[in-house]
Amino acid sequence: MSPRRDSAAPAMAPDLGDDEDPVLRAFRLAPVVYDEQISDEEREAVAAGAAGPFTPHEEVRAEIRRRAEAEGASAEYEGIMRARGRTASRPQ
Repeated sequence: MSPRRDSAAPAMAPDLGDDEDPVLRAFRLAPVVYDEQISDEEREAVAAGAAGPFTPHEEVRAEIRRRAEAEGASAEYEGIMRARGRTASRPQ
């Protein structure tokens, strides 16, 4: 439904500039505010997590590829990887 000609809606339309998503732009420009205190237990959990174990990037990509193939989305996965400048070729 289009706005009425006498409404303010056209004047308030967001300027997307380079086709930037307005929600992503809002997140990007939002100030970082930490208003909650971190408990000692939370601090210990963060420290323990920082020590690992970690899943290697190659394993994560391989799992995403397997799931895309299982859902019939291989072509979409390949397209996304190419668009991001990453090779989507299968590991040997």
